[in-house]
Amino acid sequence: MTDTIIALSTPVGTSALAIVRASGKAVPAICKAILPEFKMQPRIASLTKAQSPTELIDNLLAIYFPAPNSYTGEDILELFPHGNPFIVRKLMAAICEVPDVRLAQRGEFTKRAFLNGKMDLTQSEALGDILCARDAKSLSNAHRLLSGEVSCEIKALAERIKEVSALLELEVDFAEDIESTPQSIFQGYEKLEQILQNLQNLKKRFKTSQNTLPKAVFFGAPNAGKSSLINALVKEDRLLVSETAGTTRDFVEVPLHLPDGDILLIDTAGLAEEVQSEIDNQAMQKTREILEKANLKILVMDISIPPPKELEKWRKFADLVVETHADILGKENISVNELQKKLNSIFFPESKGGEEAWIVSERQIDCIKKAEENALRALELLKQSQAMELAAFEMREARNSLCSVIGEITDENVLDTIFNSYCIGK
Repeated sequence: MTDTIIALSTPVGTSALAIVRASGKAVPAICKAILPEFKMQPRIASLTKAQSPTELIDNLLAIYFPAPNSYTGEDILELFPHGNPFIVRKLMAAICEVPDVRLAQRGEFTKRAFLNGKMDLTQSEALGDILCARDAKSLSNAHRLLSGEVSCEIKALAERIKEVSALLELEVDFAEDIESTPQSIFQGYEKLEQILQNLQNLKKRFKTSQNTLPKAVFFGAPNAGKSSLINALVKEDRLLVSETAGTTRDFVEVPLHLPDGDILLIDTAGLAEEVQSEIDNQAMQKTREILEKANLKILVMDISIPPPKELEKWRKFADLVVETHADILGKENISVNELQKKLNSIFFPESKGGEEAWIVSERQIDCIKKAEENALRALELLKQSQAMELAAFEMREARNSLCSVIGEITDENVLDTIFNSYCIGK
């Protein structure tokens, strides 16, 4: 980590402001080269000029974070130029002219934070969860992981495993002291059973991360009002609406932002008992395929006209039924706000109080499973008083597996896999 790295930490494109971040020993040299008026006062935002040897680049804000009290543990410089891509490119090109400065790789800022002891590996992965969270619960859980809640549990459990290992190794060293053997075995057995229970409880807290948004599929007879209802929910004319039946031929996905998370609303071609053409047949078949993958199937039915023959079959298949055109019969429609609240409660139900933070990383849960396997083997070996040395070995392996969760023992390839999944400016 001898090089100083720089990266654009905001998306590429035109915006009010952009963020350019630099980390490393060359930060003072960068300031001297392109920010001649900047005083480098720690953690104070200063309006200053960025310039190359030949021209003014921009008037911008600059903040200096000295090591070790920074995100990476190194000197950090954060620049906030105007979000003109041309300005950003000129600014980064000027910075790269400073010796020992290069463009950062994916996740390299966070990797340096981990290597410099600013956070453990579980917390580092939680940053990725924060960036990807699509609902309030996932975001809250990611913040709990970042705070070190699970890391503290893992460290405490690893320390208890270390105690059992020491007890077993002591038994190996004094194997000839027969009088101490029964008591040592009993203590190790008792502590190991509790450790196993803790590992199994941790394993149960694994939840697969949802990389895709949950899907609410709207289906029903042609011209029942599916497209109009989706337009009303998203408060935009996203879907083509016509009085002509069969306007929607293919499914259309529209994101809906609910108070506690995002979902996808999917409009589908209307279903009918009689097929008018081969295109209708293909469209209806696609609707059925989409319904099979739905998280929520919403039947939309127009109650102002006679019901279709398939209605009862559809009702049994549907998770939720929404009636449209009730106003024509002098009845009240369910309001759009009420439907949004209903969808929010279905997809994002309230959590029970006191729930523990869950684990979303498959890497972490694999390490926990390995630790459990080692502990199980050690427990079996403890039943054989002549196998103390093997039991001690298994407990050392169990502790190593747990230490891998938080990154105290980690292969470089594992680190590359984790941090390469991050964006360049993180």
